[in-house]
Amino acid sequence: MSPAKAGLIFFCRADLISTHRNMPVTEKTTESTKPRRTFDSAYGFSFSIAVGLALFIAGLVISLTLGEGTSIGLIFGIPLLVAGLVIPFFMMRDLFKTNEIKQPCPNCGATIRTSDATLQLRCPSCEKVINVRDKKLILVE
Repeated sequence: MSPAKAGLIFFCRADLISTHRNMPVTEKTTESTKPRRTFDSAYGFSFSIAVGLALFIAGLVISLTLGEGTSIGLIFGIPLLVAGLVIPFFMMRDLFKTNEIKQPCPNCGATIRTSDATLQLRCPSCEKVINVRDKKLILVE
């Protein structure tokens, strides 16, 4: 292949690549994106434990290093220690409460009472398996 042809082919391919990159968003091919993770109860629990641990360690370090000779270490260190113990409970308070669900069975209409912590149950009347999602009863097919 002659150098002129090779340069022409390179120029054409470079032109195609550069025009592909400069295409408007509507003309680009759609790319599949991964669903984003949500901040569910497991993440919330881990995050609250991490925040509490960081506050507790910070309070402990301040109390032990600055608290020996002055009261400044105790003024800032002790509240951080207490905050490190108490704040995780405030952050996880939604995990500790449950809501009662009282709805009719989607299959037979019998009243079912359960909590929102239940994932799956069996109807006492018709013996069908029912999932509990977002405080709603959904019949398993």
